[in-house]
Amino acid sequence: MPSRCGTSSCASSRRTGDENTLMQISRALFRNFGAKLAALVIAGLTWFALSGERRERISERSYRIPLSIVNVPRGTMIVSPLPDAVDVRVRGPFTPLRQLEPGKLEAVVDLADAAPGQKRYPLEPADINVPQEVEVIAISPGEIRLVLDEVQEKTLPILPEITGQPAPGTQVEGAAAEPKNVRIFGPAQTVARMTQIRTDPISVEGRDASFSVSTTVSPQAPGVRVRQGQIVTVRVRIRPAPTPAPTVRPRRK
Repeated sequence: MPSRCGTSSCASSRRTGDENTLMQISRALFRNFGAKLAALVIAGLTWFALSGERRERISERSYRIPLSIVNVPRGTMIVSPLPDAVDVRVRGPFTPLRQLEPGKLEAVVDLADAAPGQKRYPLEPADINVPQEVEVIAISPGEIRLVLDEVQEKTLPILPEITGQPAPGTQVEGAAAEPKNVRIFGPAQTVARMTQIRTDPISVEGRDASFSVSTTVSPQAPGVRVRQGQIVTVRVRIRPAPTPAPTVRPRRK
C-alpha cells in the first residue's frame, strides 16, 4: 500500500537518519583517538626511515682489522705463524658506514672441538662482526691455515752459555747453574726433541777470577716457555792457565 507521509515529514526523517549515521561514523572515528594518532605517527616515521635508507647512496670502504682465535682447546696450542690482521671490504648505506667504528671490528676463528693437526678455516662474512645494515663483500686472506699441537712439559738440565776470553794467563775451568734443572712446556713435537736448555750469554772477557752472576734461561725454540726457575745463578770458575813446559833444544854435536 503506498506511503501516505507528506513530503516535508519524509524529508525530515531522512535528515534525522543521515545525522544519526554521521554521528555513528564520527564516534567510531574519534574512539581511542590518541592510540590511533600514535599508530599513524609511528607508521609515518617508519615509512620515512625506510624510504630514507632506500634513497641514501650506497658506499664501500676497506678496513684492516685484527684476527682473533677463540676457544683454543685445553691442553693444546697454536704452533704455526698467523697473520695479525685481515683486510675486509664492506658495502652499505653511507650513514651506517660513516658511523662504523673500525676499532671494534674483528675477524673471529672459532677452534671449539678442534683436534691437534693442521687445519684450514675459510673466512666468511659471518665471521666479521659488522652491523646488520652493512654487508661484507671481500675478505683477504680468504682462509686461515694453522697447526694445533698438544702441550707437553719436561725437565731439562741447564747449560751456561759462556762467551769471550778471560785475561791472559787464565782459563775457564767450568761453569755451573743453580738450580741445575728447569721445567719447560710447549708444543709436544718440539719439546720431545730438546735435551738441554741454555742460558743467556755470559761474558768472561778480560776476567781473571771466578765470579757468580744471575741470568735468564732461554728456550730458543718457538712456542717453548719456562714453567719455573727462569732466573738462575751461574758460577763461573776461572783459574791460572798451566805454564807450558820449556822446549828442550837438542845439543849440536
